[in-house]
Amino acid sequence: MDAMTAPAILADQLAARGLHMTNQGDNAVSVTNPLHPRVGEIVTDDGGRYLTAYGYELGVHGDETATADRVAFLLGLPRPARAAEVAR
Repeated sequence: MDAMTAPAILADQLAARGLHMTNQGDNAVSVTNPLHPRVGEIVTDDGGRYLTAYGYELGVHGDETATADRVAFLLGLPRPARAAEVAR
């Protein structure tokens, strides 16, 4: 099995949250909210960090799950209910 790169892991995490992605080259991906296609962000891989097109740091390599959560939040995607919140 080939080792996945950090950007590929992030892409999998973004897709798992239902976000739409378009590859923008080796180090960038355009991410959009499927509920509001005009709401989007370009995420770049910059030396171990994930940045928005405006330079906002979203996360680092090795923490792709939290990075994908931040991207989903920025794009206004509804958060799934957590088990603890459902149990209330």
